This record gives sequence, structure tokens and C-alpha cells, in this order.
Amino acid sequence: MSEPVGMVPGATTQEPNGQPHDALFRLVFGDPDNAASELRSVLPPRLTARINLDNLRPQPGTFVDPELQHRHIDLLFRTTTDNGDAYLYLLVEHQRTSDPAMALRMMTYQTRIWEHHRITEGTAASAPLPLIIPIVIYQGHRHWTAATDIADLIDNDLKADAGDLLPHVRYLVDDLTLLDDAALRARPLTSAARITFVVFARAPGDDDVTTWLDQWFDDFIRLTALWNHERLLKGIFTYLLKTSTTPEEHLIRFAGTLGPTAQEAAVTTAEQLHDRGYATGQSSLLTNMLAVKFGALDNDTHDRVAHATQEQITLWSSRLVQGAETLDDVFRS
Repeated sequence: MSEPVGMVPGATTQEPNGQPHDALFRLVFGDPDNAASELRSVLPPRLTARINLDNLRPQPGTFVDPELQHRHIDLLFRTTTDNGDAYLYLLVEHQRTSDPAMALRMMTYQTRIWEHHRITEGTAASAPLPLIIPIVIYQGHRHWTAATDIADLIDNDLKADAGDLLPHVRYLVDDLTLLDDAALRARPLTSAARITFVVFARAPGDDDVTTWLDQWFDDFIRLTALWNHERLLKGIFTYLLKTSTTPEEHLIRFAGTLGPTAQEAAVTTAEQLHDRGYATGQSSLLTNMLAVKFGALDNDTHDRVAHATQEQITLWSSRLVQGAETLDDVFRS
């Protein structure tokens, strides 16, 4: 089998879609060990025994339609089976209700993956296609009710007479709304994966997440033993502070029970969120001031200000109030 195309360039705490859950999901489940633990939790045991989950290799790119990327995030892994190649496709559904067209979308994504495989591998048209196992991970207010087989979306009047012509393309749904604490603890998940699912379910809108975080203390302690624990903790703390109204000092106090490194990660996260919020406000103010003086701004100028450092914002603002006559005067090197 050929070498993997590359690594997913997304295991980060950045938020490309402006969604904190996207950043945390990519950070945690972009790690093959965490993804494998989720797959072991949901795949049929006989199939799991035939797939090498210890050799998952992240693949680059996304197969989600651009207009849907604000609510879907996907990860693709490649591995081997006892009979060839396989792809395991994870799609996270961020809607609060299940998507009735998901069966069609998942079929489309699978076709794109197969086409990508054939192009990048240069396989013959007669070569067998690798197995793709598509899984939707769903967390919403209500249970998932959408069809999981494309056949269920076909016109009912024709199904009885279609026979073998009726297509069947299925996907798995891991409906996190069906899991209570006991079921989540019973899963063979890594600590990072388990904590992520917990905070996805409980943190949004919560007044104080520290009232229940200590119920998962053992998982947090195991997480602190990982080589990349600081990055993971910052990602989790960022999610908690962005999606809940928990007082920062409460989260910092909880982090202190995990050890000095965890507490430092919580303090740093809080400070970075403060700085980021301040910088965003200053960027918006400068953009408005520039528009008042020079008229409508083009996209390049908007992007330049939005991605500027705090030092640049301060410098450009000073030039503006000191009488800069053109945008070039404001942005000069």
C-alpha cells in the first residue's frame, strides 16, 4: 500500500469556522489515538477486529460542502484491514436538530473520497474500491431522527416495485444525547475523548461548569500525564470559557486541583481570551474610523486590520488621529 497523502493540518486550537467546538474537536480527534478510541466504541466488534485502528493515518482536506462548514466538521483517516485499505470518515453535526438530508450528503462525501482515492493513487477503473465507514457524531438538544440509509429518502410509491434497484448507502450515528454518565464511562475512550464529549454535552450555557467537572477528575488526571497535556488543557479550558458563563476564577481554582501546570494553563487561557477580546474590539474601532475618513473599505483592508497584532492596531490608530491623509499613510512600513 502507498504512503499516506499527508497529515491533517488541523489539530489546532484555532477556530476556522468561528466555532469553539470545531477547534476542540479537531484538536482532540485529529489525534489518531483519540479517534481510534471513538471508533472502538461505535463499530461492530467483528468489523473492529478486522480493521487496524492502531495505524490510523490522518488524511488532508475536507469533503464537506463549503456552505455547510459552519455546522459540520469532518476528519478522514486511512488504515489497513486484513484484506486491503479502508477509510474511516468522521463527521460532526453541530445542528441542534438532526439533518433530514444527511443520508444524501454522506453518500456524496463517500463518492468524493473514492474519487479522490482513485486520482491520488492512480488506480485502474477496475480496481476494487476501499471500504469507507462514515460516522456522524451528533450532540443536540433532541435525539437524532433522520434517515441513516439513502433508501429511506427514496419516493415511497416506487420502493415496493424497485426491488434490487433500490440503493442502500448507510452511515453510523453516534448520538451523544443517548449517553448518560455510566454509558460514557463504560466506553473504551481515551481520557481526552471522554472529557471532550462531556463538555460538548454539558458546558454550553452552563453558569458554572466546576459544579460537575470534578466528577471527571480521574480522566483529567490521566490527561495531565500525556505529553501534549498543556495543549489539550488549553483547548478544553478555552471551550469551557467560551461556551459557558463560568467565572474564570472558579475554573482556575478547579485547574489548581490538577496540579500547577494545569492551573497555569487555565490562567494563560483566560488571559489570552481577554487579550483576544480586547484586540477584536480595537480592530473594529479602527475599521470604523478608517471607513469614516476614507469611505468604504475593500476586503483586503478589512482582512489586514482583522488579522493585525495589537502593536499594529495601536500604531495605525496613532497615525490616523495624527492626520494621515491616505490609507498608505496609515499602513506604511
